[in-house]
Amino acid sequence: MNANSGDTNKYCLYDCHAQILSVEDRHDDKDVNISESKEVVESKQAASLVSEYKALSQKLSVTGAVFLQPEDQGFDHQFLIKTISELNEIDKNQGISKAFGVATLNLDMSDDELEGLKASGIIAAQFIMTAGDEKYEWDEAERLAWRINDLGWSVDLHMDGSDLHEVEQRLSSWPGYITLRHIGQFSRTKTLKQRGFKALTRLIDRDKVWVKLSAPYNSSRTGLIDDPEVMEIASALINWAPERMIWGTNWPHLEVTEEPPKDSDLFRIFCNWIPETSRRKMILNENPSILYGF
Repeated sequence: MNANSGDTNKYCLYDCHAQILSVEDRHDDKDVNISESKEVVESKQAASLVSEYKALSQKLSVTGAVFLQPEDQGFDHQFLIKTISELNEIDKNQGISKAFGVATLNLDMSDDELEGLKASGIIAAQFIMTAGDEKYEWDEAERLAWRINDLGWSVDLHMDGSDLHEVEQRLSSWPGYITLRHIGQFSRTKTLKQRGFKALTRLIDRDKVWVKLSAPYNSSRTGLIDDPEVMEIASALINWAPERMIWGTNWPHLEVTEEPPKDSDLFRIFCNWIPETSRRKMILNENPSILYGF
């Protein structure tokens, strides 16, 4: 399904959650010539990624994207910056017209380093706070949230939505916006009656949190792209506050070890969740423009 069919041909579509990874992360070592310099290898990797994502963006009629830095790249932002720079150089009439990045930050970064990232197209920082795999202590995360707010950045919070009630008051006190990925990322409990979901709706009502309608298979107990439990949560959020929903492809679906889902199928399911033309435009175009400045 091409996103350019129906009502979506009348406005720009923005992909708010794609991931950035190098060629060597996706292929065998034989695909990388170890005799070449690091700069040459990175250049080829960026060119390959640009080509792949350009093809996807043309297929879905995406005209802008936000790329997240994968966890395995640690605090090294060079490949992320190189790739979004490549994407931004593409002819605006072909594929991506604007690309931004979401970086993982070292707590010791100076103000000048943060300003440098902003100048390179970074517009948010991701806080990996999944229980047992936290990148920061919560107090450290709070201090960092205040620092990046001075740059006009939002926080991309990676945690199980089922635990939101435990940090609801803390998050309410943070400055700026917070985005939650993958339909709230309810990994443990999937019910509208759970405390985590109720905390999410309260945070939305306080104009604090935005939700990415992405990767429904990540929330499914069995990896389905059209899981009824996930659809119930997505529909409830869309009905609760469509003005705080955004959409993402989650390309290239790093979490899927078998055959990755088809992006066209995922977009079709998204459109089925939102039959109303005005709401669909709001989520695909208007909301990302407000949050990320497309």
